Amino acid sequence: MWGWAVEHGGIPLAYAAEIVAEHSCYSNPASTGVDDATTAERRAWATEDLAAWEDVVARMAWPGDEAVDRERWDMPGDWEMREYLLRLLGLPDSAESTDQLLLRHCDEQIAKCERQLTDQPYTPRTDEAT
Repeated sequence: MWGWAVEHGGIPLAYAAEIVAEHSCYSNPASTGVDDATTAERRAWATEDLAAWEDVVARMAWPGDEAVDRERWDMPGDWEMREYLLRLLGLPDSAESTDQLLLRHCDEQIAKCERQLTDQPYTPRTDEAT
């Protein structure tokens, strides 16, 4: 994706290399064969890969069949969080964004805590040492 964006999307190569060089495939000795690769080395490798992006094989760990089966390709990436929040809020669905649902849930939790604080009787603390 970054290679395509550099070639076709106007992303500066130096910027993309800096970002991509932080990926674990450039810092993991098992991937690179180099212990303690320097930042310059990682950026050079990333620059090479970005320039030849069509020839680079993507390196990734397979998350497992269960993770792929759980994936909902028809939903946005935050679908699990959204479903969780809808359940917590007792809603079947909502036009609100996931961020708005999260803020709403947090506001409800804060209000609940504040109610609990006001419902507790005040007990003054005494200093028994004096």
